[in-house]
Amino acid sequence: MTALIGKKFKDSVLIMADKRITYRETTRFNDDEKKIIALNHNVIFAYAGVKNIIDLPLEELKTFSNKSNSFEEIKTYAQGLFAASLQLFKKLNPDQDYATVYILAGFSADGLPRVTYFSSDNDFQKGNLLEFFYKTFPTSEMEHLREFLINEVDVNKNSLKYYIRKFSAAIRQINSGKVSKNAYSIFLSKKGLQEIDINQHGKFTIVPFNPNY
Repeated sequence: MTALIGKKFKDSVLIMADKRITYRETTRFNDDEKKIIALNHNVIFAYAGVKNIIDLPLEELKTFSNKSNSFEEIKTYAQGLFAASLQLFKKLNPDQDYATVYILAGFSADGLPRVTYFSSDNDFQKGNLLEFFYKTFPTSEMEHLREFLINEVDVNKNSLKYYIRKFSAAIRQINSGKVSKNAYSIFLSKKGLQEIDINQHGKFTIVPFNPNY
């Protein structure tokens, strides 16, 4: 399961997710997974759902993103990659659930931040623009998360630390063994990328992103 939360500001984007992945048909999990990835200094990527669908084309997407700073070009290229990966997963695993979403956030040609959401429900072919967003798998936790965010978060605030505290609190209050109490976040702005690690007690550190793309 994944809990994914984010917000687009006037000139920046914050995306946060828990850090747990569970291995299908087992009780094993990894509690140090970064589900938000910097493709380059201009575009970040986040996902929730079936990790196999995401992992297969991700390196190719990173390679393409190293050659292009265009958010629009990267968005179009990603759609083709993940649509093909989804079809392959369905073919190889016809009886398995394939529900997966991914988010691309970056600065478009007009210099404004864009956040676009894609879903396996339509084979990643339709992008929806987002402002304030949240997603959980399984979706049974969505109503509970929505209630917390509506009651606890003032979306008119502009403080980065305010949203780090609120979003990480929202993740920690999810009562599921498939969601970590630890969270990871990337903040994208014109000044650069920052990454934030949040532990199970809500303590966080903000550091400049050390690129490996």
